[in-house]
Amino acid sequence: MSTSLSRAIALCALTAGFSLGVPQIAHAENSNPIGSVTEGSGNDVLLDFLAGSSQQVGSTGLALDGLLSGAGAVGSSGSGFSGPFLSSEDGYPLPTDPDITTVELRGVTVENAAERRERWKVASPSMKRVVDVQVVRPADTTADAPILYLLDGIGGNMRSSGWVNTGAVGDVFRNENVTVVMPLGAASSMYTDWQQEDPALGTMKWETFITEELGPLLEADASVNFNGKRAIGGLSMGASGAVRIANHHPELFDATIGISGCYSTRDTLGQQTAKLIVASRGGDLNNMWGPVGSPTWNAQDIVRNPDGLRNMAVYLSAANGAAGDVDIEDYADGPFYNMLAGIYLERGAMKCTENLERALTGSGATGVTVDYLDSGMHNWRNYEAQLQPAWEAIRHAVV
Repeated sequence: MSTSLSRAIALCALTAGFSLGVPQIAHAENSNPIGSVTEGSGNDVLLDFLAGSSQQVGSTGLALDGLLSGAGAVGSSGSGFSGPFLSSEDGYPLPTDPDITTVELRGVTVENAAERRERWKVASPSMKRVVDVQVVRPADTTADAPILYLLDGIGGNMRSSGWVNTGAVGDVFRNENVTVVMPLGAASSMYTDWQQEDPALGTMKWETFITEELGPLLEADASVNFNGKRAIGGLSMGASGAVRIANHHPELFDATIGISGCYSTRDTLGQQTAKLIVASRGGDLNNMWGPVGSPTWNAQDIVRNPDGLRNMAVYLSAANGAAGDVDIEDYADGPFYNMLAGIYLERGAMKCTENLERALTGSGATGVTVDYLDSGMHNWRNYEAQLQPAWEAIRHAVV
């Protein structure tokens, strides 16, 4: 999770009247109310309070409604954040090349031979740039294998996927016969096709890239022994993108994974989640799908129309935001707003997941597995632990 998003959520909580009885927070005129309590005893008091309150899932002090009201009106043309709460990922907007008109592989390098991991450089006509993609080869490179796309969260790291950095891909797929594909550089993009180029984020056409450019390129490559089966999954922002792409393209995908994601674009929670993700990197929400409530926004709503997932294997998971002993230890040396964001975002993800599960049940979908965890926050400790059960739940649909 990015620092800018964590700060933004803390600001929303403060704006909503989130009060912990700490003197520094009580002074609204303070130009940096968060910075004043990120060190020393004030920060420690907040961390202790948050850890205790997170165990009470119905706690009014950490209610989702407060965060949503503090996030402000979604439909505003601006980002809604400024100063220390807004920052663009280094290198964005990414440079483009108007001469890129054809999908082509510009190079392959071996990153880690023991883990069978390569880096592919793929020229994308839709985004007018070369996109780096990490590819983990199957355990048996002579046998036919499915392709599993794994999408990152808000950070969209350009250097290496979080799935690689945590070791989750190496652990889960060490002996599995599947080609794992992880596109890089999608920070705050929602893994969708933006209507307009964004001054902060650049040209974003991620759905087109994955389904019309990268996919056919991989499948046509003589070194990829493709068995005709595809799955797509992700965490947080990547979960929203993966499940949405699968829902839009049931002819392409046999399974999908959503870990700690949000899946509606019509309810307040889904809209505010999208705003927080885009605004945390300085993006303009209107450049993505146009004004909130437009036909394009509504068309992205999976909860209102999950029919594309009806015949797929679907795995969903979310935790309740409660901080376990290991979580408390993880956050102990950081600013309080990191823990605050971890609690809020995961509680929101659970509500989003519950909404999608109900919609899938109502649509007649029968291949759905859902795990609700009684502790865990919006962080990689939670995500990576869910990759193994996620793969086990959908494996039968693609191998």
